[in-house]
Amino acid sequence: MGSGLTRRGEGPSFPYAGNPLRVLAGAEGTGPWAAAEIAIPARFAGPIPHVHDTFDEAFYIVEGSLTVAIGNGEMVEAPAGSFFTALRGTRHAFANPSDQPARLLGLWSPPDTGLEFMRAVGEALPAAGPPDPDIMRALYERHHSHLQP
Repeated sequence: MGSGLTRRGEGPSFPYAGNPLRVLAGAEGTGPWAAAEIAIPARFAGPIPHVHDTFDEAFYIVEGSLTVAIGNGEMVEAPAGSFFTALRGTRHAFANPSDQPARLLGLWSPPDTGLEFMRAVGEALPAAGPPDPDIMRALYERHHSHLQP
């Protein structure tokens, strides 16, 4: 059994909208959560509003800013230092309409379910322009999530 300490650059990494998502904790699928550092490109359209049925998700904005919608609310600005959660069954979306990239800390519980989803959707999300709704719908359904535009 390891120490439970993962240093930056030691965990696995995979693409998310053309930028790296670096797993900081939970890659083994053990424990109650996973954490990852995510680079969000400037002018990123973001995922289509959606709901996850099998995992909880949260984000802390480390640098930059996003616009965020939780539930049926409107998109609101979320500057660095903002924290938002989307528990199972909660509609949510985010985007980066600014000219500057953003850096987030993402959290998922359970870890394996959340990271599997992030890997799949990250590879399919374009760095620029909106995602293809048909591709996203099929991908989300495979991961027990669904679009709610």
